Amino acid sequence: MGSGISPPSRYSITGANGGGRGVDVSAAEQDDDQTSIDEYADKAGITDRQGKLIDERRQRLDDVLDEELEVEGSHQFGSHTRGTMVGPLDQDSDTDIMVVLDESEHGQWRQDENGARNCLQAVRRALDKRYPNSDVSIDRNVVAVKFHDFTAEVAPAFRTRNGYVIPDSYSEGQSWMKTNPRQYKNQFDAVDQARGGRLQKVARIAKKFNDSNGSPVSSYHAEVMAYHYVRTHPNKDASTTELVEGFFEQLPRRISNGTREPVYDQRIDAEMDPGERREAIEMAREAREHVRRASRLRREGDADAADKAYHEAIGEGVDR
Repeated sequence: MGSGISPPSRYSITGANGGGRGVDVSAAEQDDDQTSIDEYADKAGITDRQGKLIDERRQRLDDVLDEELEVEGSHQFGSHTRGTMVGPLDQDSDTDIMVVLDESEHGQWRQDENGARNCLQAVRRALDKRYPNSDVSIDRNVVAVKFHDFTAEVAPAFRTRNGYVIPDSYSEGQSWMKTNPRQYKNQFDAVDQARGGRLQKVARIAKKFNDSNGSPVSSYHAEVMAYHYVRTHPNKDASTTELVEGFFEQLPRRISNGTREPVYDQRIDAEMDPGERREAIEMAREAREHVRRASRLRREGDADAADKAYHEAIGEGVDR
């Protein structure tokens, strides 16, 4: 029944680009000379071994649900497939799996008043039966299986003409929302390729900043802000360093103005309360000041001091 589509186990960063130490040099001239920001972004990703483990675990989850429900297919989506998942893996690291259910067998869940909730509960029961020693719970619109090394989040879905529907995060299990992770991945990959792999790098750094500061926004929110920034940057040859500095310059305003997901233009931060938004904006402002200082030090040729300032912005060491 299941016909999962597995992504490659390795998502390489293409192109070694970045601004020079103390000299602004275009990305096209930096093919063999990565900056500390480039190297930090590269190292921030998960390893080949971790990627393989995620793929194998996903296949086992597919098999479990295929035995318990009528499954049309499954897709791994989220940061792992786009190459923006950051390490090290722990229980708070999550990988996303969409399980597409057979409409003829389970379509009543789309029609019933509490159908989305009942669907999530059926998926939870199926996984709880197979993983009695793991924490299996419903978390908004997914069923989360918390393993010792990472968490798998399973989103039940139905196919539509233009994508899929999954349980609505904010409706308490009473409705469904549109999604199209394949379309977003295609859009993300197109921008990333056009920018020589630098979108992946900026997204990883955005996520590292978010993680290091207690996750004031969701990981997906951080990535989409990076996506919108890099996509609209006027210089397609901008170095990773230039892009990171520009991203943090705009970050407070982007959090303040709100962020829309790239396919259906829906607000992805609509449920942030005013206090959470103010806290996130303040953290972004502090990071912006550190990045401004790092940029000045870089232009003056003081690479070590600049790396320390980047460290203060992102929350982890940025060095060679």
